[in-house]
Amino acid sequence: MFRRISLLVYLLFASLFLSVIATGCAGPQPLPPKKSEALELDRKGAEYFHQGQYEKALKFFQKALQVRESVDDRQGVASSLNNIGAVHQALADYPLAARYYERSLAIHLDTGDEAGQSLNFNNLGSVRRLEGKPEAALELFRKSLAIEEKKGPRAGQATRWNNLGLAHQDMGNDSLAWECSQKAKKLNEEEENFAGLVDNWNNIGSIYESQRDWPRSLEAYQNALAMDKKVENSPGIAADLSNLGRILEAAGEKDKALDHYLRAWKINEYLGLTMRTDKDLANLIRLHEARGDLQEAEKFRKRAAEISAPSK
Repeated sequence: MFRRISLLVYLLFASLFLSVIATGCAGPQPLPPKKSEALELDRKGAEYFHQGQYEKALKFFQKALQVRESVDDRQGVASSLNNIGAVHQALADYPLAARYYERSLAIHLDTGDEAGQSLNFNNLGSVRRLEGKPEAALELFRKSLAIEEKKGPRAGQATRWNNLGLAHQDMGNDSLAWECSQKAKKLNEEEENFAGLVDNWNNIGSIYESQRDWPRSLEAYQNALAMDKKVENSPGIAADLSNLGRILEAAGEKDKALDHYLRAWKINEYLGLTMRTDKDLANLIRLHEARGDLQEAEKFRKRAAEISAPSK
């Protein structure tokens, strides 16, 4: 199943947006040139990250890191290291992502920045989950939640509860996973945090899916899709469509599954997300072959070969 990366959770630059100007006796003052330059690079990188164009995002975040290192802006360097880690996580290079998160964490521990530490613990936990280490992930998510409950916003607490639920689910503890998901959902509803609610619905859908409760899983993933469509979150929409396609296929509705896989593939190809398009094409080929549509299956097989062929 596709696991999405939440822009507001994994990237560390939102606090900088509040510091575009500094106040003093003479009134608002502009940021120093290097900090302004790095902030603008962050904004561009975040835009590409949100669009799913991770390679382009990486270039901007790397430039921002260089700018911050040139003036020994330690807080900014920690922010850039975290953002670069998030891109490598999105690209499924988990060991490299972890190394960047750990470098960011080292600075945040040294400077006493608990908000930064919380984000680093959360992101490292996400990487450990993806590496198949749910016990390690659980410990990291708990560390992050402890900080959030002490001083963080409720949306941050909701994210940590949701991630704890995912770790519990990975360990086969569906009852604990459900409990965590409901806590996260309640917090997000109170805060009207729609991005967080999308993650909650995906988690709930995953729990029902593990129980082979196709109708409830379908409903949860449809709720996630509806919310992603409201904000035109293309990577999220594609992930939702793929999740729905998988449930419909499991429920025996292969025609509807095929339609959802096709729509997911069109979005991912537009975004240039090769790893996702490979999965989409494999789904399309498999279902067309099962239906006896060998000509259509061959068409998508050729497209998959074109993508995997080395560029000249």
